[in-house]
Amino acid sequence: MTIDSATIRDLVNAHGAPLTLYARQFFPFGNFHAAEEVVQDVFHRLSRLTPPPDNVSGWLYAAVRNGAISAVRSDKRRERRETDRQPPLFQPDTESSFDAEKIAMSLTKLDREQREIVTLRLWSDLPFSEIATLLDLPKTTVFRRYGEALETLRQLLDEP
Repeated sequence: MTIDSATIRDLVNAHGAPLTLYARQFFPFGNFHAAEEVVQDVFHRLSRLTPPPDNVSGWLYAAVRNGAISAVRSDKRRERRETDRQPPLFQPDTESSFDAEKIAMSLTKLDREQREIVTLRLWSDLPFSEIATLLDLPKTTVFRRYGEALETLRQLLDEP
């Protein structure tokens, strides 16, 4: 038994944007269309999966992570990347007082694992237990690295 198309549509509406944002962090040199393709491919695979996974949300994040890592590896073998044009990791709210460019630049200064944890926690709203499972790390390690990342971001954002 597979997941019906209405359920897939609901899952895309609920998880599509956070999954795309999560996948984008794996493509640091501007190939963000690849992130969208990874997410589309994951939903397509989910629609054909028999039986569907017990924890669909966890499966989606794990599949996007694995797909993005594979795509990046493939891209690195295939082409050189441009490094001077990187779109922001997120689009700011027009009413926000945050400096989106400074936040995005600060995020790039975190190591990949910290950036991944912050993205999963803040923008995808995943609990630490699910992040720990996804990254195959102890929950206490994820919590500690999240705190370290936030402290680093505070320091970077306080700089003039």
